[in-house]
Amino acid sequence: MNVTLNHAVLMVTAQAAELRRAAAWLHSEAGARAVPEEDIARLDMCLHEAMANILDHSGLAPQAQIALRLQVQAQAQSAVLTIADGGAPYDPTQAAAPERPRTLEDTLPGGLGVVMLRSHSDQLDYAYRDGQNCLSVTVRWGAA
Repeated sequence: MNVTLNHAVLMVTAQAAELRRAAAWLHSEAGARAVPEEDIARLDMCLHEAMANILDHSGLAPQAQIALRLQVQAQAQSAVLTIADGGAPYDPTQAAAPERPRTLEDTLPGGLGVVMLRSHSDQLDYAYRDGQNCLSVTVRWGAA
């Protein structure tokens, strides 16, 4: 497939069923732009975590729109996935990571989303603009 544009956009609704469609879009578009498979997997993990947080915590109605934008810079060997939603403002770049439990009994479910976003990305950026949360997840490959 010959892809000349370095970006792609998809609009989804705030429903769990849309996760599968968003992931398929990400894999297709990133693959068409020569993003390495392991970096597509990293973006996919971040996409799932960010969308799960939006669905669970943003207060969006199921018909609300979530915008996904993939931008690939082949020369810079990087890809940026931006997720924009109109839910309650939330900046995961400022969220404190949960304290690591000392024992199995101290372990509570949940709360690891920010840790996962940070560990699977090379850079996270957040802005709240025009009533929209805009989270950008960057992955880099090669010598970068």
